[in-house]
Amino acid sequence: MPFSPSLIVNSEECLRLIDQMRISIPSAIKESERMITERDRILSDAQARAEQIVAHAEQQAIQVVSEDEITERAREEAERIIAHGHAEAIRLVDEAEVYALDVLYRLRDKLNNSLHQAENGIQAIEASQAPQEQDAPAETEGELAFSPAIPLDDDEDEDELREKL
Repeated sequence: MPFSPSLIVNSEECLRLIDQMRISIPSAIKESERMITERDRILSDAQARAEQIVAHAEQQAIQVVSEDEITERAREEAERIIAHGHAEAIRLVDEAEVYALDVLYRLRDKLNNSLHQAENGIQAIEASQAPQEQDAPAETEGELAFSPAIPLDDDEDEDELREKL
């Protein structure tokens, strides 16, 4: 009815629409429930995957930090070993120099003693030959007279003895 709050509806058409709704609503509800279930499953999988990724990332971060700490400790230990090695090398060089200096001083003393002994021997020989030189025959110019203080063996001659001396 026009201009009234009442409405005329075809009852058959309404019943058919209601039946159609009864048929289609449960399938739509089932489809919605399936979609919701699928959405929940996808969200759950995504959440689980996100947790795995976060756990893996945390594990890698811990490992990297640990490796950095290990690397840093190793670097510090290497620097300590190198510094110790340098100090030990310096100590050994110092000890070697002290030892070498001691050996050289002892060698110098022994050489000085040997030199004094040689000089004393030369002086003794010269002193013992001084009276003999007065009795010795005159030397020819450019030649020195050789008279060995050690008696010669029968096999040796003066030239060989001069070469040995």
